[in-house]
Amino acid sequence: MDYSELHSKTYADLRDRSTWETRQRQFYEMRHHGLRRKHKPWPGASDAHFPLSDTIITNLKPYYVQQLFALDTVASFVSLKQQQAALTTAASQWLDYKLKQRSNLQTEIISTIDTMLVTGRGILKVTYDIDVQQLKFENVDPMHLVVPSYCKDIETADRITHIQHYSPDSYRRKSVFAQDEDFIERVTGGNAKERGDQNRHQIAKQREGVIDTDKDTIVVYETYVQNDDKTWTIYTYCPHDLEFEVRPPMEVPYSHGKPPFVSCQYEHKDAGWYSPRGVTELVAVFEAALSKLLNEKNDTMSLYNRPLFRSTRALPNTANLRFQPGQILPEDIQPIPMPQPPISFDQHMILYRELAQQRVSTPDFGISQTLDQNQRRTATEISAIGNLFSQSADLRMRTFRLFLGDLYRQCWSLLTQFDRSSLNFYYLDTLQKIPQEAVHEDYDIVPSGSADGVNKQFHFQKAVARFQMFAQDPNIDQVELRRSVLEADDSGLVKRLLTDPGIEIADQAEDQAVELSVMKIGFPAVVKPGDDHATHVRTMLDYLALKRAQNAPTDPIELQRIQEHIGAHMEQFQQQDGKAARQLAIEIQEISDAINQTNQGGIPPQQAGPGEASPGVDQGGSSVIEQFPEQPSGPEN
Repeated sequence: MDYSELHSKTYADLRDRSTWETRQRQFYEMRHHGLRRKHKPWPGASDAHFPLSDTIITNLKPYYVQQLFALDTVASFVSLKQQQAALTTAASQWLDYKLKQRSNLQTEIISTIDTMLVTGRGILKVTYDIDVQQLKFENVDPMHLVVPSYCKDIETADRITHIQHYSPDSYRRKSVFAQDEDFIERVTGGNAKERGDQNRHQIAKQREGVIDTDKDTIVVYETYVQNDDKTWTIYTYCPHDLEFEVRPPMEVPYSHGKPPFVSCQYEHKDAGWYSPRGVTELVAVFEAALSKLLNEKNDTMSLYNRPLFRSTRALPNTANLRFQPGQILPEDIQPIPMPQPPISFDQHMILYRELAQQRVSTPDFGISQTLDQNQRRTATEISAIGNLFSQSADLRMRTFRLFLGDLYRQCWSLLTQFDRSSLNFYYLDTLQKIPQEAVHEDYDIVPSGSADGVNKQFHFQKAVARFQMFAQDPNIDQVELRRSVLEADDSGLVKRLLTDPGIEIADQAEDQAVELSVMKIGFPAVVKPGDDHATHVRTMLDYLALKRAQNAPTDPIELQRIQEHIGAHMEQFQQQDGKAARQLAIEIQEISDAINQTNQGGIPPQQAGPGEASPGVDQGGSSVIEQFPEQPSGPEN
């Protein structure tokens, strides 16, 4: 295939974005090394740089990372077809395991967030590595992803070119690439043996800085072209030899049918791929002013710490003078007094820093009061600033969560396509296995948590306040309410501390069954304060009802131990919750009456013999319900 036409379009896209590339190189230099002072007032003068943008980026980065790893699972699943809730839960836990434990997402996503904050746009490439059977993520430098200047997003682009760099050895390890030693020697470093327009290539190397001229580098263009039927075709070639086919053209091999790129942007403004601005561009003017102030301050300190001297008469051999502590100087030498600086450098530097922080967070509220230290901010003003900062952070997080949603949906599609055989996973230190029927694409996947979850302490305080407000509310799921508090504190505590009520009831019933086996041989069972008294009592009533239904005789000693055990449970239950204990006593009486009605001969409770005592009646013939009279009105026990 002739790649000349395709490469000409890609080169035109490179040329159209030259202004954007120039700005990005300046911002990269400003963030990492600082812009040097052009004219020094004297040799050795200060040439410092104030790292404003780097400081802000370092402070913002954890807020974005928190959106991924703050909660129990990275994403919430909603099934679009009828299935058990346990299958949906298992799907979200399986995806969480695959992303956190079986991929390089945690390292690459941090690099992508950093790139987004610097350039305004971060790009993450999502593929599946067949050799190691896991998802693979790659942070793509925006300088190495080329789209037409009129492009708005990845899905609507006409073409996307990913510029890749390989060493000769790494190229040989790519089994999907055509291996030819003559070709490798010919294109390594873009040397004179390359084919094509030499003059055009030299201009590209000097201006764009995209094509690496290192002698040990092979440049490969991976171009995705959108067809008329919305499908995508991949063309892989080397710009230094357009006649050699690095890889045959192929359709996108993924079931989602999209290019494997997900883009996140720092801000949404006018449409256009290169329109978002990063933090460095937003605060560049303030960083330049701060660097100037810092250098001026250092110059002033140099002058003041090394004062000038004057003399009323000529001094011979001035080069021999030594200004040291305890040194005796010749007469008529006097220091020249320096006036105070007309401005306060520190105060103005603080002002510029606050202006820059406001530039990337909230509007101005009394920021000029920095120049008047006697006038303090009011509580209303501070509250307004805090609220607007939260809204600004909330907007940025909502923008970022759009990117996370696209990322999780692509990851899930790749897992359902290539990883259906690896169903085992760890969740909170427990080995589990996702059912095969839970692995399908009929899910709506959204990032877990909310946009305001960037502040962990604030998120935890909201969860505690919610728990205090809705505790014991019958219309609120108490288990999920407690789960939200534990997740806000530490997601690992959910597994360690929270117990599902259904499982807890089954465990309590099993404990009571063991106690019944002890009472069957005449030994009394101990009632523990932590027992679920209602479950224990109901388990014993079910046991007696089963024996009566089977016409199985009950040993008098066993029955006596059961009655004693019911009484002990009801006594402790009365102390814990008097109203619930009274209700349970009514249930005991109702079950006792029902059992007596079905008893052969219809023996009433008062006339039943020792071996035929009703479960709600003690040996003296009194019902258990009589031990718990109606509680007086007022506060419950």
